[in-house]
Amino acid sequence: MNMDSLVSNWKRIHKQTTKIMAAAPNDKYDWKPCDSAMTLGELMNHLWIAEAGLVSAAKTGEWPKEKPEPINDTAALIAAFDKTHEEAVAIAKAFTPEELAATVAPFGPDKAMPRSVLLNLTLEHEIHHRGQLYTYLRIAGCECPPLFG
Repeated sequence: MNMDSLVSNWKRIHKQTTKIMAAAPNDKYDWKPCDSAMTLGELMNHLWIAEAGLVSAAKTGEWPKEKPEPINDTAALIAAFDKTHEEAVAIAKAFTPEELAATVAPFGPDKAMPRSVLLNLTLEHEIHHRGQLYTYLRIAGCECPPLFG
């Protein structure tokens, strides 16, 4: 695994995600597209809380027992996401090649995977939920910035 390449891509993904997050109005945090969906606020919080949890799980091999309190203000939420993202990147960059290859099982013994796979899953997870965020905001009538450019 080329850690420099992963980190560079991860930072690019994070920048794109925070750009669309900035379009989320605080007064729509309780809105959701259907009864079975997360609210906009839950989705926004899920992005930053899950990243911190996934990287913590990569480090310790266990899913964190506690999670931070949700934030209901877009500017404060992005600031928290930026902070936890930088912490997550520092943790990932500190892994040795042997640690990256080592297997962890934060989701149970039948779902064990190398740390490197869990770190890649972290990026995949963010991209998935960023796509949901674009859809939410468009349906809610919000102005969305372009993904690229």
